[in-house]
Amino acid sequence: MIGGTGSVDPIPAIAISDDIREQIYAEYVGFLIKACKVFGLPLSCVEYSNRELALAIDEAEIDLQAMLARRSRTRGITAGKIAGVLAFRLSRFKIVHFKEEAWANSHFHLVQELAATLLVRKLFVPSKMPVVNILELSYQLSRRHANQETAGLFFDAFVAEAG
Repeated sequence: MIGGTGSVDPIPAIAISDDIREQIYAEYVGFLIKACKVFGLPLSCVEYSNRELALAIDEAEIDLQAMLARRSRTRGITAGKIAGVLAFRLSRFKIVHFKEEAWANSHFHLVQELAATLLVRKLFVPSKMPVVNILELSYQLSRRHANQETAGLFFDAFVAEAG
């Protein structure tokens, strides 16, 4: 939208609230522990980076602002789209680091993606999601092509089901 001075009006940074950021920081490790347990990976094999976690959240905010700029401001962005963007960025940044002992576990490559999916599901999707779907999205984020908006469609389907 063009303002009266001919400049483009800035897009407000409203997509990821301070409350949501704090919840991500507070709960990420708990979901990382859950993901390790799902795949039988000892916690002693895993480390994580708070810096990379913060960078992933910042990048998700940039993605959401770009998405908001392309869409109608009156319709906004759905909770599922926000979840998809966050899951994508939390899976792409190098948040989780594995020690060599973890490499023998054939599923270690899914731990970060599962932690991300479980976390954003808790934050944005009120309905129950079948475990098989959570694992499938984690695999898609890890080994197949999935972008922010397609991950958002996945979460949108479960948000719509709850409504």
